[in-house]
Amino acid sequence: MARLTFQNVPTKSGGVVSGNISTGAGSPFGAGGKYEAQVANIKAEIASKPVGYYDPPPMTLWKGNNPVIESKLEDDPTYQKAKEKLGNMLGGYDPSHPRASNLGRYGSAGDIYVAEQNIKQQQKIMEDVRQRLLAEKNAPIIQAQQEQQAREADLERKLEIELAVQRVLDKQVINQRPTPTPTPSTISSFPIIPIIIIAVIVGIFLLRRRA
Repeated sequence: MARLTFQNVPTKSGGVVSGNISTGAGSPFGAGGKYEAQVANIKAEIASKPVGYYDPPPMTLWKGNNPVIESKLEDDPTYQKAKEKLGNMLGGYDPSHPRASNLGRYGSAGDIYVAEQNIKQQQKIMEDVRQRLLAEKNAPIIQAQQEQQAREADLERKLEIELAVQRVLDKQVINQRPTPTPTPSTISSFPIIPIIIIAVIVGIFLLRRRA
């Protein structure tokens, strides 16, 4: 679905808006939507500036295999110590190839279980360090994403206010138009009461003649 992402775009009301909105079919921000006109103004302002002028900062979360993270892991003493221990343990017993070592071929089930648990422990230490570094890197991005969601809600509120103001202005323009003067209907000025009197007299006269 088409989306429009922008930050600090000035509006006609004098404020600024930011958002990450859907402009596809059925969206209130898309064609035929409630805020189509306001979004059109935002698009026009974005188009008037160089590409990327109103773009928000990147908000892609860091992944575990990122080179920067890998570099930091190389400098982390806790990670390196666990990595060294894990290497030594896998040299004596590798769960992925259990029959490749003496422990796997001849060791007791209890000894193999202890070896596997020690390996898992070092792997967990390494993964915890990796996740901590990722959390540190992603914290400001997650915060920015949450702020972006709040700005999107604020954008809809601002557009709703602008829409209400525009409706009031449009109504005032309609009310200020001169009301056309109705054309007076043509009313006959011939007096009707004398006609009624004459008709009554004629009726009485005719009744008397018949009598």
